[in-house]
Amino acid sequence: MKTMQYDIGLTFGIDAAVGQFITGYEPGSQYVPSAEENYRFDKSVLRDLMVWWNMNLSGNNKDGMYLFGPTGAGKSAALVNFCALLNIPMYEKTIYEGMEFDVLMGRTEIVGGDTVFMYGVVPLAMGAENEPGILVLNEIDRADDAVLTGLYEVLAGRPLVLDAAGHHVVKPDNAFCFAATGNTNMAGASDDYSNANKQDLAFVDRFWKVSVGYPEKEVEMTILKSVVPDLSDELQEKMIDVANDIRSLHTEGENRIPLTMSTRTLLRWANMTKAYHGFSSAIDVSPIAYAMDRALLNVADRPTRAAIIEVAELHIGDAWASETTKATWTNGGNPLND
Repeated sequence: MKTMQYDIGLTFGIDAAVGQFITGYEPGSQYVPSAEENYRFDKSVLRDLMVWWNMNLSGNNKDGMYLFGPTGAGKSAALVNFCALLNIPMYEKTIYEGMEFDVLMGRTEIVGGDTVFMYGVVPLAMGAENEPGILVLNEIDRADDAVLTGLYEVLAGRPLVLDAAGHHVVKPDNAFCFAATGNTNMAGASDDYSNANKQDLAFVDRFWKVSVGYPEKEVEMTILKSVVPDLSDELQEKMIDVANDIRSLHTEGENRIPLTMSTRTLLRWANMTKAYHGFSSAIDVSPIAYAMDRALLNVADRPTRAAIIEVAELHIGDAWASETTKATWTNGGNPLND
């Protein structure tokens, strides 16, 4: 694979960084993910990813990168879009309960009557097919001890011996990197993430630890504008205020609610509000409230539902009620940019 230099400012949309460069690859690998059109990087996370990647390529660092934070904060998306914009092959796998280490290594299959070993994500990322890149294991804090123990040698940069492939040895390419995502700081289960396991200190010690939170209000406004441009600026801002208050109710105080509103859920709510607006006469209710039910509230218990509706009514006001909303869609205060 041939490397090439990318202008950081032009590639990532940072005006102040125009004229500064970072190494990526020429286009062509089938393992490069597609960029998300409306994705916006958190500047701090992007800075960490660029420095980590650059240090790995230069041989000055072989630590893994661990991105952790609440559900829907954009941890995996940061890695996907980073790889997409720099044309870095990415090999992704989500950890699930009971998953065995061999799933990451590969499997044997019968092809044309012959037994063939098919590489898994780990040897592929290490360069087994001459396209090394970033290995991304999602939900790593749910992994069993056996899986993590098997990854020690990989993180240490040692050759990988594939027993199922006749003891075939895969040596890690200099471009091989290991990244992981999770909801916790690897310290074990919490009220919100009961399936998380406490990870061994020796494993945790092999990673950079980068906390990823929800986007700032200005960033979420930019995302909403690009995804649902028909919603008025005023309504978009109120929706973000609702989302931020729900997040606070989820994380702060003694009576925390069990639900939160991720950026993903916020976008779903906004998109559904726009879609249901077109059928407002048929559904005969507020499109904003109706969409909120289907985006989030229909899985809430009664106290949680009441708390979230109180927040929504506080920020959105009369537009939350069905009769007022139906009038608002058609008068001068239209929440949609029709």
